[in-house]
Amino acid sequence: MRGGRVAVWRARMAQTRTGILVAAVVWAIGSPALAQSPSPVRGGILTLGMGGDLTTINPSLTSAVPEAMIGCGIYEGLVETASDFSTKPLLAKSWTVSDDGLEYTFLLNKAKWQDGKDFTSADVAYSLIEFNAKASPMFRAAGALIDKIDTPAPDKVVIHLKQPYGTFLLSLSCIQGGSIMPEHIFKGTDPRTNPASSSAPVGTGPFMLKTWRRGDVIELARNPNYWDPGKPYLDGIIAKILPQATSRLQALQSGEIDFIQGWNMAPSDEAVVKKNSDLKLEKTGYAPAAIIVAFNNKRPILADTRVRQALFMATDRDYLLGTTWFGDGEVSVQPFNDSISWAKNPDVDFRKLYPFSYEKAGKLLDEAGYPLKDGTRFTLHITVSSDSPERTQVALALKSMWRSIGVDVQVDTVERAVYINQVYTTHNFDINIDGLNTFGDPALGITRIYATDAIGRVLGNASGYSNPQIDALFSSAEKIIDVKKRGDLYKQATAILAKDVPVMPVRDYRMTDAAWKGVHGLWGVLGPADWRNGWVEQK
Repeated sequence: MRGGRVAVWRARMAQTRTGILVAAVVWAIGSPALAQSPSPVRGGILTLGMGGDLTTINPSLTSAVPEAMIGCGIYEGLVETASDFSTKPLLAKSWTVSDDGLEYTFLLNKAKWQDGKDFTSADVAYSLIEFNAKASPMFRAAGALIDKIDTPAPDKVVIHLKQPYGTFLLSLSCIQGGSIMPEHIFKGTDPRTNPASSSAPVGTGPFMLKTWRRGDVIELARNPNYWDPGKPYLDGIIAKILPQATSRLQALQSGEIDFIQGWNMAPSDEAVVKKNSDLKLEKTGYAPAAIIVAFNNKRPILADTRVRQALFMATDRDYLLGTTWFGDGEVSVQPFNDSISWAKNPDVDFRKLYPFSYEKAGKLLDEAGYPLKDGTRFTLHITVSSDSPERTQVALALKSMWRSIGVDVQVDTVERAVYINQVYTTHNFDINIDGLNTFGDPALGITRIYATDAIGRVLGNASGYSNPQIDALFSSAEKIIDVKKRGDLYKQATAILAKDVPVMPVRDYRMTDAAWKGVHGLWGVLGPADWRNGWVEQK
């Protein structure tokens, strides 16, 4: 029971409030600001439940939540992004930006890699140009705009951009794909197969990998030589792989685990947590997210826009929101998450473009050359990851809905590692259902869904959609600081994507974490958890 801990309650966490931050070069959305918490206590192990195993421990190789959950406790970025989108120092202790927005000068903290080597400016230059710009699905836009990086001293880095980039500082955090890698470990190797991306990570972060038993448990231990004195508070972190949502909830209730991140929280379980006085719910630090159904545009049947539009009209998304997610969130009304107000196109509304209608959907399929033959037009496979039972529910609902227009659907549930490979690497699927975070800005979290250069990247462009006009609009918007001008370009892109529908957005939402009420400090950063500041109450 909670590892033998006896609760010593000092104070209750006050309810979060919603704030709005508007900065000169970044926009911000409403986000929770934490009330004052009890004073941190050193020591203890925090145990969390994860729905599936990791594909990599390197957060620069993916934008997936589980990998960031563990990887950003080992590797770090120059900066850290708060949940209100403000930027805080991390490996960089300070910085200045030139008036023209083209030169960023960083002074670095004195840190060591977990193998004892010094962290220097050379690691920063290597990571941003040779590693992240080439391998990260998140850092691609920022990396393309780096002209050169000067390293005048071991503790000083000067980054020169080709053009101003409004979200450049945000891109330098771990959660945005900007984590810094050890040059002496990765240089000249394939980062995807290098042991430092899997079994032997070497970071600067607060925790070190102790054990990774695939499919079972991941254990992290405190980095005794961490550069930030007094941090972290925890002795260690244990991540138990619990594929079933019911198993995770039962483990939280019994005290076997202390924390379930929102990515692995079934919305139906929130009511159960609320009723338990020993547990609490917290809005995750992640920016608003979306559930999307991606159509493989390379498949002959799905390459026809009319087919994708027909499937859209044959989908009762209000029903899906109510039955699968118990009304948590909103039905998506356009390609961009509705909360990104400055990029929202008021003339685009999926409810008007693709009203739920089996009759209209059937006519479109007739026009596309797929008439009913013995009650069936064609067969499609929907691939879902086994660590997300609610997406399996969505797939089964789509199977039933689309059967009404003569489309036979087979649901293929596979292990997460297989899913990632099939969907994002080999593109061996017809349709997939996934959840993607917006990361608060189209350039960071939405472009990757549609951009040609994001095809083949993990959590990138699964549909294989490629439109030069869309690529040009996204590329131009990334180079502009003025929010209104950026918004105008994204609105143009939204109108095109709404007609092409390479993917079908289903639900806009913000994730909710569940935890034992003796867990503190994990909330306040943009991402799955603030491991540097997390702590647990002791007996």
